[in-house]
Amino acid sequence: MAGEDHALARRSFNEWARQLAGCRLCRNLTLAAFAAILAIEVAILIPSYRNYEEDLLNERVDVASQAVITFLKHSRSREITIDALELLIASSPLTGVSLRRDGIEYEAGEAIRMPHPADGLLRSAPRTPQGTIDLSWGADPLLSDYEVLARVDVSDVSSELIAFVFRILGLSLLIAVFVTAVTMFVVDRMMLSPLLKLRDRISRAGEDAEHPLKYLTPTGRCDEFGEVEGVFNSMLKQNAAYLSRLKLLNRELDQLLEERTRTLRRTEQELKIRTLYDQLTGLANRSLFEEQLDHHFSDPDHGGGEEAVLVLGLNDFQALNGLAGHETGDRVLQEIARRIAGFSANHGWVARLGGDVFGLLVGERGRASTDIEVGISAVIEACQRPVQVGRKTFECEVSAGVAVSGLDGLDARTLLSHAEIAMHRAKKSPSQRVQFFASEFGDQVLHRQELIHSLKAAIENRQLQLYFQPQCDRLRRNTGYEALLRWHHPTLGPVSPAEFIPLAEETGLIVKIGDWVLEQAVATLKGWSEQGFTGRMAVNVSALQLHDPGFADRIAVSLRNKGVSARQLELEITETALMQDIELAMATLNRFRELDLTLAVDDFGTGYSSLAYLKALPVSRIKIDRTFVTGLPDNEQDEALCRTIINMAHTMGCEVIAEGVETEAQASWLALAGCDELQGYLLGKPGLQGFQGTADADDS
Repeated sequence: MAGEDHALARRSFNEWARQLAGCRLCRNLTLAAFAAILAIEVAILIPSYRNYEEDLLNERVDVASQAVITFLKHSRSREITIDALELLIASSPLTGVSLRRDGIEYEAGEAIRMPHPADGLLRSAPRTPQGTIDLSWGADPLLSDYEVLARVDVSDVSSELIAFVFRILGLSLLIAVFVTAVTMFVVDRMMLSPLLKLRDRISRAGEDAEHPLKYLTPTGRCDEFGEVEGVFNSMLKQNAAYLSRLKLLNRELDQLLEERTRTLRRTEQELKIRTLYDQLTGLANRSLFEEQLDHHFSDPDHGGGEEAVLVLGLNDFQALNGLAGHETGDRVLQEIARRIAGFSANHGWVARLGGDVFGLLVGERGRASTDIEVGISAVIEACQRPVQVGRKTFECEVSAGVAVSGLDGLDARTLLSHAEIAMHRAKKSPSQRVQFFASEFGDQVLHRQELIHSLKAAIENRQLQLYFQPQCDRLRRNTGYEALLRWHHPTLGPVSPAEFIPLAEETGLIVKIGDWVLEQAVATLKGWSEQGFTGRMAVNVSALQLHDPGFADRIAVSLRNKGVSARQLELEITETALMQDIELAMATLNRFRELDLTLAVDDFGTGYSSLAYLKALPVSRIKIDRTFVTGLPDNEQDEALCRTIINMAHTMGCEVIAEGVETEAQASWLALAGCDELQGYLLGKPGLQGFQGTADADDS
């Protein structure tokens, strides 16, 4: 029983100690008390230390003085010799002595350099490195009229002082610890326990702000803590009364903050527009570049040679950003900018035009066209040299467009525009990484502008249509449809999606088109569901939609308004779209997962995806691109790639669907390889009609 009581008391003490140690107020009070006690004791210790030191020195000096007096008394009857003085030094604390009377001086031992009066303050006497002090005694009857100088050994005084200090400090610490322990106990009883209880109640009331009256308690004390509890009870009552008003004020404040944020963003954008230099690379921006070129071309002295505007773009730079990180991407851009700037003597003739695109004026007055080509080759060669970032090396591939002054334009804006057109053509070319602007480019630009105008009209006039291509399992049973966008131009006829969809993505029209496609797809799903359709519908999502923060919420609203299950809608996302901005894409994909939407990776194997990112994505299905299906079953490389994709996807818990299936041989090989679903002309071409009611369901 006594052991149990002892264990209980020990646990109580440990709990009390933990509470006390965790209380900042108690800790501060305790430390303050401890410091104050130590300060007082130190204030007492300092004069005690000085007095004790003076006493020790006087004691050593008295011994030395008595030795000298005794020596002189015994020397009255005989002559003072050096041997006698050395004997005096050996038998006393003296290490040196000098006796002088009537001009006669006797000295032995160490020389006395700076004598200090023996009757003065000994602590202020200078000491030698060996711990001795030099003293002087004036004429005195006890010294037989001798003027005495002596060096006294006081080296042991320091050790005795240290011992004295340690004794005093030990006693001071004991007193300080005792007083501190008493203070801690009083603080615990008077402050800590009530404070912790009040803090716990305040914390619980703060976490449950919707029910403030739940934490009212009667006031149990008549001191300041009781007053605090009473004030807190009053505050809880006020909170209950003002809760609804606070919510309203919070909503108004949120609106004000949003407006302020939008204003700040607009101001920031205006400041960026006004800035003449790129903040990352230090090069001129587009505005300054055009201004400097216009000034150069309008110079009366300009002429006598060929010059060209060179626009360079890094290929697949977004993939590098996604895989290596934006910080590494910035370092690469800075290095490329430094290399390009080395080819221009005028800082206004080289610029960062935006993203991974740079501009440069190539050629000088009096040079031939061949020199322009040599200069362009040198710039591209310099940019394509490996870039070292830390311990890693990155290869940069460059596409370049060139517009020659006088031939392709006379002003900076025209030349720059033509050079950018040539650069984009170079990016799309598999072999020509450097393109010169030519007359046919102008026709292409005109056609592109007309196509953009027509595409905008098509959106407004609802000329776009959705076609539906069936998707089947290995037994040829229908499992769903893919919604495919088609455009029939009034004069041009059918326009290929490969032509107008990239154009819509470049101009940003894809966001509006994508919203329309999703709205039509959900409405179609609604009608099919009423006819008994239980499969899914796949809809393609572009990079701009994927990086739109409000995209997922618009899908949720559409599904809720139409009463369609999110499991019936599958979003197909390409690898390239995922890699453009992985952080933002992951946020949108996680929102899709919260909505219970099904996700598929389209055109798998043709992009630059990282398996590490793919593993973290909430993907249910992987779609094999038609380029790998075309060679089946005769092409060994296509067989190996398809089998690898199927096995990898199944290992990751994903289903696999192959697109572009056009022959029985392809379908049979894929089914035997374990591919879960098939899609292609063999199973059904895209059409305006998809699900045909219960009859279609029975047939499938």
